[in-house]
Amino acid sequence: MLFFELASANAFLDCLLLPHVSHIRLKFPPNKVLLGENLVLGQKIFEGKGKSGAGFIKSVSMEGVKQVYSWTAQVKGFGQANGVECFLAVTAKGMTPPKGLGTAKDIGVFNTPTGEMGTLKGYDIAKMVEGKTMSVGLWSFMTMAEKLSWLNDVIAVVTFEALDPMWQEFNITIYEWK
Repeated sequence: MLFFELASANAFLDCLLLPHVSHIRLKFPPNKVLLGENLVLGQKIFEGKGKSGAGFIKSVSMEGVKQVYSWTAQVKGFGQANGVECFLAVTAKGMTPPKGLGTAKDIGVFNTPTGEMGTLKGYDIAKMVEGKTMSVGLWSFMTMAEKLSWLNDVIAVVTFEALDPMWQEFNITIYEWK
């Protein structure tokens, strides 16, 4: 177990992608991570597990593999979303080069057991870290559900950690970006 103490947040997103980092101590305002002068990563709002669905290869070239794939996740709310459970269904168009960073554009829907629903859009980027694929993304949400209307003003930083080499299962954590 490694423990990092950060006096600034310049490397915070890199720390999120390191599998061996289990604790990060921040020496600035609690529950907030400062990014640059004005950007703040707020509290965790959702966390859960996901599973991959169907995937289709669109093309293969010297640039890499273009594909379309789907996945679902069951997430549980924290902080402002405490007590909210959501089912996410997402389709992504991705590009995986032979070496370097993979990218994907996401569109999806989310719904709760009590009938609220909404949509999400995002952009993800993935890299290999010590033999494991990790991904981080930026998402936005849209919903007409009064209970979840606060999500309309949220930009989220989403982290993914594959639990197996083929991404059949993965952990997902969603943080508010303030």
